[in-house]
Amino acid sequence: MERTPEIFEKIEGYLANTLSQEDLVAFEKEMANSIELQQEVEKHRAIHETLGDKDILNFKEQLGEISIDIKEEKKITSSFIPSSSWKIAASIIVLLGIGSLIWRTTTSRNQTQNLYSSYYKPLPVNDMVRGSFDTITEVKSIIKHYINGSYDSVVLALEKHPKLAEQQQLQLYLGNSYLNLNEEQKAASQFKEIKKKGKYYEIAQWYLSLTYLKLNKPKKATSILKEIVGYDGVYKKQASNLLKALAK
Repeated sequence: MERTPEIFEKIEGYLANTLSQEDLVAFEKEMANSIELQQEVEKHRAIHETLGDKDILNFKEQLGEISIDIKEEKKITSSFIPSSSWKIAASIIVLLGIGSLIWRTTTSRNQTQNLYSSYYKPLPVNDMVRGSFDTITEVKSIIKHYINGSYDSVVLALEKHPKLAEQQQLQLYLGNSYLNLNEEQKAASQFKEIKKKGKYYEIAQWYLSLTYLKLNKPKKATSILKEIVGYDGVYKKQASNLLKALAK
């Protein structure tokens, strides 16, 4: 794949959801047929996800300073270094900076994804909880789908019956279903809905921390895990172990 400004513009448009429907369909078809393009999109996505980091802001400032230097250099008529040399130097810094950024982001993503895979287990449904819903046919069906791993059916049913989804047990199942369908933002919203005074709060916080891991947001996960350790409940040991793993 040839890296051109046009390709980069399409990638940025795709990530920003600003492509027209026609361009979006064409770009997705192009991605389906090009592993290199898929990898390039992931590189850009990784950069976007870390743009708020202090290191990245410093990097952007450095690029801005280089740009100013280049403009000032053009005004100097007796320079010992040709203008092209400045441009080459700036390009090298840009490439090295982006390469370092991608490496760090990829390493961080791999660590958090590995930890997520190691610690995540779908919330089990025990007999007591199942028994409490025996009189509601729709709920019995939802729980059966959840136990069988038919997470799309769980989501479809609970989105169709939002009143049912307000029950905290079912909120947890819905959040877990979203997680298994790679809809992490929706999962996070479900876990956040469960209030601190509720008996399911600690469970919700545990799965919220795992959701942030899957989203490659270890700082947010760490903050929640520390709260779980302080909560001194059933997830204390797991949270403590996960904190130690994140600190390595």
